[in-house]
Amino acid sequence: MNQAGRNFGELSRLVLLEAAKHDPKTPLQDDPALRPILEALAAFSPEADPAFPAALLERALNRPLERLSQAEKALLEWVGDGLVRPSLRSLLPQEAPRELHRLALEFFPRENLFRRLYHARKAGERRILLDLLTEDPARLALLPGLWQEARSWPKEDREALAAALVRYRAVLGQYAHPEVEEALALLAQAEDPRLRASARIKAAEAKADAGLYKEAEALLPPEEEFPLLDETARAEGLLVRAAVERWKGDYEKAARYAERAAELSVAPFLKDRVQLWRGLVAKDLGRYEEALTALAQVGHDPLLLGRARYQMGDLLMRLGSPEARARMEEGLKALEEAGAPQDEVARVRARYATLLRRLGLYPEAEAAIGKALEEAQDPFTCARVESEAGILQAAQGRPLEALALLARAEAYFRTTGERPKEARYRHLRTLFRLAAAYLLLETGTPYRPPLLGGLEAPEAERLLWDLLAKIPEEATDRYTALRLDAESLLALLLPPKEARERLRPFLGLANPYLRAQARLGYAEALLREGAYGEALAQTVALPPSWTPGSRPRPRPRRSSPSSPWGRRRPPGRSSGRRSEAPSRSPSASSWEGPWAGPTRASPPACPPPPSPPPRPWASTWPIPTKSLDFLGARGYTACCERVAIRPV
Repeated sequence: MNQAGRNFGELSRLVLLEAAKHDPKTPLQDDPALRPILEALAAFSPEADPAFPAALLERALNRPLERLSQAEKALLEWVGDGLVRPSLRSLLPQEAPRELHRLALEFFPRENLFRRLYHARKAGERRILLDLLTEDPARLALLPGLWQEARSWPKEDREALAAALVRYRAVLGQYAHPEVEEALALLAQAEDPRLRASARIKAAEAKADAGLYKEAEALLPPEEEFPLLDETARAEGLLVRAAVERWKGDYEKAARYAERAAELSVAPFLKDRVQLWRGLVAKDLGRYEEALTALAQVGHDPLLLGRARYQMGDLLMRLGSPEARARMEEGLKALEEAGAPQDEVARVRARYATLLRRLGLYPEAEAAIGKALEEAQDPFTCARVESEAGILQAAQGRPLEALALLARAEAYFRTTGERPKEARYRHLRTLFRLAAAYLLLETGTPYRPPLLGGLEAPEAERLLWDLLAKIPEEATDRYTALRLDAESLLALLLPPKEARERLRPFLGLANPYLRAQARLGYAEALLREGAYGEALAQTVALPPSWTPGSRPRPRPRRSSPSSPWGRRRPPGRSSGRRSEAPSRSPSASSWEGPWAGPTRASPPACPPPPSPPPRPWASTWPIPTKSLDFLGARGYTACCERVAIRPV
């Protein structure tokens, strides 16, 4: 009564309003005085963003809020900063006139994306809505149910929405989503050749994302049709081509496609994918700084983020960085959570096992490689994981298990017609691992640091000579690393002078990890010649940029030289080339660094090997993990004596 005064119409509306609060079926909207404000509140106050400027309400009602009746004011709640919202949402009608949504569309600035999208949808302004979605398809996340609602739209508008929808779901990796399949089917029947070409590109992208590169290549439209497309669609097609060429092993061609995509002006949602592929091909070609810079810029889509972090981890592992493990674990976790293809997860897990092997964490590495073997489904992936598993067995001193795994992988890569360039590299890498397994079988020397020379292994040596004749003269980092690995292993079987000559060309490599590996192999040959000062100089020259990232840990030692498992070349005897320098004492050959796993025990008749001296280089000389402790106890002590340094 106090609010209404003597206005009995106002009193009846207040009574009606109070009744509506308790009974939603009260016909509040039938009151002509309350209907305008109720419709305005329904239009301007979506549940996701209920507050709106009071000025908009004043414009809709064509009067200032001070002139509202008491019943109208009771419908409002002030929230500060000139904003109002409905006092009770249940009082509002379900729909509001389109004219009110058009008014709101004009009122809100372009920066207020949610309001622009919401009111364009409610006002039926499809052209404005589609322009906003084409600019960034991720905005579809703010418009649930729009695809179903668009079934009644004209064909041209629905095709435009289908193109945006496919891109939105592709960013999420949801290529198999029912909406995507329906949208691609619609686009495949479009009259516009640009839409048909775009649909084929997205279908190919879906196959590539699932690791089905052969099917992706078959789906791609001919490159002659690319000029018909806008720059974003053209970039998508070029990235799929880059993926296919990288899968084939043609990294130069993949890099050209990725660079062409990077030169185009693409929509924001595609920039992560462009940076990922730029980083991948730069990594393949040994352009490490460029690769790390590009990969670090990927940071939104979970699937792409997982791939980028894994690739960063793999690259950092090649460079000997202690950050490699954290990045690779981050990538593997993201890929699993994002639902990456099972074969992709298997490949990443196998590579993670390699990282653990290089860190000397053999139980963890074995668990990871075992899971990868279970996950791998594609024969190519299975062979790749078996090859990684084989070298892990060789590192743990299990020659027969290593040979069984590597023989299967070698046979597959040698005979498969799939991905010929990639298969060729995988075959050569597996041949190297077979040589490492035979070295273990013939000498008892596991494939792990320290790798000490003066060994005799005829079958391993034959395999290495054959392998070096087959490695192509390519400038790619993977073949440079493979050649260095083969030369380093072969150097252990050669007289020291010949070993030095073969390793000398690698001392100036740009890759710090490979350069350090070459220097350590070169230093080992110098030690066998008795050139202790020069050997120490090589280790001092190692780059200080990277540290192993793990503290030395004790582990079981390998068998002594007199064990039936191992055979070291006798003093003065060579492999038929030239005489050797005098061999080391037993203590020099029986002690290894902290990263070697368990092997067969020495026979009881052999005396226990002496405890190794402290190893200051583990903390003061940051040597890449793969080659740490190459010198061993005797080498360090001898070097100190030769250059008059007091051993620590």
